[in-house]
Amino acid sequence: MIKGFTMVQGWNWRRAGQQLMATALGAVALVSYAPVQAAPPIDQWRWFEVEVLVFRHNDAGTSDEQFPWQGPRNDLQFQYDLISPELTTDFTAVVAELPECEAPALRPDFSVASIFCRKPYELDPALPFNQQRQQQALALEDRLPRTVFDGQAQEVGSATAPFLAPAEQLELAEMRQQLVRRGTATPLLHLSWYQPVFSQNDAYKIRLFGGENYGKTFSPEGYLYQDASADDSFTSAALVHRIEQMLAAQQQGQLHFTGRAHDRPIAPPPASVTRPNQPTPVWELDGTLQIYLVGNYLHIASDLELREPHAVNWQPASLATQAETALAPHDANLFLRSFKLEQLRRVISHETHYFDHPKLGVVVQIRRTGLSARRY
Repeated sequence: MIKGFTMVQGWNWRRAGQQLMATALGAVALVSYAPVQAAPPIDQWRWFEVEVLVFRHNDAGTSDEQFPWQGPRNDLQFQYDLISPELTTDFTAVVAELPECEAPALRPDFSVASIFCRKPYELDPALPFNQQRQQQALALEDRLPRTVFDGQAQEVGSATAPFLAPAEQLELAEMRQQLVRRGTATPLLHLSWYQPVFSQNDAYKIRLFGGENYGKTFSPEGYLYQDASADDSFTSAALVHRIEQMLAAQQQGQLHFTGRAHDRPIAPPPASVTRPNQPTPVWELDGTLQIYLVGNYLHIASDLELREPHAVNWQPASLATQAETALAPHDANLFLRSFKLEQLRRVISHETHYFDHPKLGVVVQIRRTGLSARRY
């Protein structure tokens, strides 16, 4: 994917416009943020370089006893996103040059003419519409276009926020290549960045995501999308046929009516999870990595998820819902299961730290810079 080219060529302007309008009329969720640092002043920031390699184990197994059934987490606010700006085009300057739209500036429909004018809210600094556009653009991708990220060389002393480092500085590249050669794991994300490190309350939460985009198939809650269609599924003949199928399955011991089980997800109402015009991206890997100081000691807090489609025996909340689910003309027996990696560790810089999990692995290095020492 060529930055600034493929996204524009493949952009669905009508769909994007509808989503932008809906977002403008509703509440805006922040995708990334730069935390307000109460202290220390910028000339006393302690800068470190962080390298992260995340990979999925190819031979990972699972059992119901090992992991709970849970869907993807949806709280994407209050995270600092270094990845999305590298994959999408920043349209802020273009939008700023457009003439302001004539009244009514906010209207529920979308037309081609509205592309060539600027709505008042689009440049409001309190509404991060550029980040919204980035997420909408990435939602069109089947998977994250890159695994390895290459940032631009910058001077740490002149930076005011975290920034990506050049790929030539990656020291875990040989490890990534060995994982591929041996076939034991699939790299999902590899990048390094520079960031100032503060106390926990002021620390950046760097968002890490990659791999497959399940958002075209699964809802953000983990349910398989069901395409709305007008069919004859509920005609008398079809209903009788499905009742006969249910009774046959029950007689063969394949169907059991049970009470609610908390270790399985509750089935969605039949045919109720309809794919929206603009699906939300749901990444195979998603979460945050937070690095902060307690006194003079570095800490790493990982809060990551690996998502996988799994066949599930639904546990509906009521017998009526179970019967309805059994009769429903859909095959929504898949659920996007989420496996969490949440660990907190005190670490030493210039060492390699491995966060192990049956499903994925995370390797982290924190390297000192010339501005890492405490300054007064």
